[in-house]
Amino acid sequence: MPREHFRQLMRVETARRSLFRATRAASVRRSEVVPVQDAMGRVLARSVVARRYLPAFDLAVVDGYAVRSVDLHYASSKNPRILQLVGESRLGEICRLRVREGQAVAVATGSAIPKGADAVVMIEHTRKLMGEKIEFRTRVGSWEGITRKGEDIAPGRMVLDRGSRLRPEDIGALKTLGLGNARVVRKVRVGVLSTGNELVDSTRKRNTAKIVDLNRPILSGMLRQLGAEVVDLGIVKDDKKAIKAALRRGLSETDLVLVTAGSSVGKRDLVPNCINSLGRPGMLVHGVAMRPAMPTGLAVVQGKPIVSLPGFPVSAMLAFRVFVRPLLANLVGAPEPVEPTVRAVLKEKIAGMPGHRTFVRVRVCRGKDGYWAVPLKAQRSSLLTSMVDANGIVDVLESSSIIKAGAEVTVTLTGDIRI
Repeated sequence: MPREHFRQLMRVETARRSLFRATRAASVRRSEVVPVQDAMGRVLARSVVARRYLPAFDLAVVDGYAVRSVDLHYASSKNPRILQLVGESRLGEICRLRVREGQAVAVATGSAIPKGADAVVMIEHTRKLMGEKIEFRTRVGSWEGITRKGEDIAPGRMVLDRGSRLRPEDIGALKTLGLGNARVVRKVRVGVLSTGNELVDSTRKRNTAKIVDLNRPILSGMLRQLGAEVVDLGIVKDDKKAIKAALRRGLSETDLVLVTAGSSVGKRDLVPNCINSLGRPGMLVHGVAMRPAMPTGLAVVQGKPIVSLPGFPVSAMLAFRVFVRPLLANLVGAPEPVEPTVRAVLKEKIAGMPGHRTFVRVRVCRGKDGYWAVPLKAQRSSLLTSMVDANGIVDVLESSSIIKAGAEVTVTLTGDIRI
């Protein structure tokens, strides 16, 4: 679509700010309680403050013997010190032993330190003698080989802030604090709608002008990857009444509506006008200075955001990455999920359109001295394989035009790098 068909193209960052400002009131901050084991990837609705010690007691971090460090002050391989073994601290049991002058207690990694001891000597630096005697061939510092009570977590410590997206290690922290449930932000409900007379869910006929709708399954998968709940709003014809009815349903049942196709300025591109007819402020942005996905539209109706995505799946996917990913995070009050990146050397030059953000699909491979990025020959938004065959995207800023072969670029990874 030639640029002159749009009244105005807004820069990507300006468009994002406009959308975020308008959706502050629409934030999905309602919460629910879920079992900790089911909270992976969810966003905490309430900060977690420790009410217990971790560990709950001084514990050994190596297998060996708990001793008084002062008893081994002069110990060495040439001047070994012999201590009396008076017992063992067993894993999972409270240790009621006490270490006195000239004594030692056997400990295992994770077992409790007996009273009186202030160090653990690794078993490798000792030798067991007859008559429950232990020979020590090294000195040891105070509290060496020991994790102190509360060294990891102490009561009153802020363990996880509200708005944290829970990772596996966070789940572990919640469990070790004795929490069986977590209060998390409710999942964002997202309605996904496709428009177009030509679209069908599937077709087995070879000689047909109908097109299988790829946008709904692709976008639904991307949404689920980000932890959203998907509401399938189906396919509607290029008809104003049908489009308005589907949008109204989406606004009533979901927190965010994604609608694909019908977003440009042709005679059958009805979506922008349908959105504007449903309420204010309506379309905030119609046309973004980016390639692909220039016809992207951003709107707010009844306090809820609507993102109007182009019909080509590649354009819809890239616009989703630019606008919907951060919007979902914004709605639940969490940072946008971090995507992995690598620095790679371009095998061939890439060109951006002046004044536009250009998203170039590349194939990243590992070389002897680092990573290489090979731009795909097929970059048209009508070719789904430009995403399928790619495992990375290079974001060419508006201020750039050509990045020469041999230049090092940052690549956002969208797939695995094969060795």
